[in-house]
Amino acid sequence: MELTWEQKAEALNALAEIEIHMRRPGNWYVHQGVEIKKGGILHGQYGNGVTPEAAILDHWHVLVEQVDLPDYLVVNAYGGDRRRAVFWNGYRWADVAEPKADAT
Repeated sequence: MELTWEQKAEALNALAEIEIHMRRPGNWYVHQGVEIKKGGILHGQYGNGVTPEAAILDHWHVLVEQVDLPDYLVVNAYGGDRRRAVFWNGYRWADVAEPKADAT
């Protein structure tokens, strides 16, 4: 079953609060405190669109459809013990066990 854009927004918001901003009429983006972990690098990306709905759908595409294990999402990347690593398993956010960094 394909999720509606509202259900995708709800799932994203359950992970971390989403904010929908308008740069100007017809130019919207979604901001969220989630980063993508690719290899050893964290980077932020967000969805863009001509409407809030299009921006949410693009944000979902960027964070869910373009990210496959071993890459994953990190919430509160710099929040110490609040840090959480996840991926969308097709039904819900599933936790990922992050490798421990070397203390060298």
